[in-house]
Amino acid sequence: MKRLLVFGLAFLLLAPALFADHANVMPARVGRFFVVPTFIMFDREFDTDGNRQDANAPTRMFNLGFAVEYGITSWITGAVQWAPGVNLWSDVDMPDGRDGRITGSGDVLLGAKIQIVGREAPIQSELFRLAFAPGVIIPVPGRDFRDELTDSNPRVATLDHHVFGVGLRSFFDWVPNRFFYLNFYNEIRFFPQRGRFRDLGYTQAAQAAGLVPAGIHIGGNDVNFRYDLTFEIEPTFTYRMEAPIIAFEVGLPFTYFFTPGYTVSNVPAMAETLLGGSSLDQGSVHFLTFGPNVSVFFMEWPVPMEFRFSYTIPLWGQNTQVRHVFGMQIKTYFRI
Repeated sequence: MKRLLVFGLAFLLLAPALFADHANVMPARVGRFFVVPTFIMFDREFDTDGNRQDANAPTRMFNLGFAVEYGITSWITGAVQWAPGVNLWSDVDMPDGRDGRITGSGDVLLGAKIQIVGREAPIQSELFRLAFAPGVIIPVPGRDFRDELTDSNPRVATLDHHVFGVGLRSFFDWVPNRFFYLNFYNEIRFFPQRGRFRDLGYTQAAQAAGLVPAGIHIGGNDVNFRYDLTFEIEPTFTYRMEAPIIAFEVGLPFTYFFTPGYTVSNVPAMAETLLGGSSLDQGSVHFLTFGPNVSVFFMEWPVPMEFRFSYTIPLWGQNTQVRHVFGMQIKTYFRI
């Protein structure tokens, strides 16, 4: 049972995996709109010792995310990001032989990216770029998984925490020449709002329902998601054609994600005994990936567009799925 407790966090890494970026900002009055189709699959899991084993619930899903960025000034960019966005298709092979689904959507991030060091920043430099991006996470309504316990084709997991959060992203670039730069990225997110245990996923709702006959009710705002951290280092190679103007980039990022896991308060001691000694708390999650990507930017099209293709390869982890992520970003640029 405990192996499925991390299932609800299966897709929280989509946002940093797809939207980690360099320390540049948008030019003033220039914006870009993102459409982000993503395919995710796994049939293996990392256990608590980092070993790979067969997954209890092999999963495939297709997600569509969106974002928009706009240059408020030459060194401040505003952003709205919805990734993971909405699941258009999913298939989960449940342990009991049923086909499960993962529907719904992720929460929305509102933020601003402020460049401190850069070509047109308050501290001007051609060799270095430094930016910070504070933001708030606006929750969208989640699923009450009690409704799924008797369904023959149940929804089994959520795409996000669905609680209010705050975060900070940090970007630092070393730009020795026009063909190469090295990016260091960090993101930390805190979740001061508590969640409800039965809203975490099918497994948690089943556990909560199983305790009711014994007079134990796990409800209210009892889940503390605490925080999560992302670190990334990405060497990026660039090339720009002059006629027509087409820019190419190849990135080779290594990304590490960590969360200490959620804790559940106000749980009677008898509850764990009735569940066979399993704690309702989630253990810490570690995940290390390598995500090569290639981008091409057609700058002289009537509507400038950029296309980015990526494949995120799982290298190592603990208490998480061995996820393979095939992603694409379609960016359309505009000026207002």
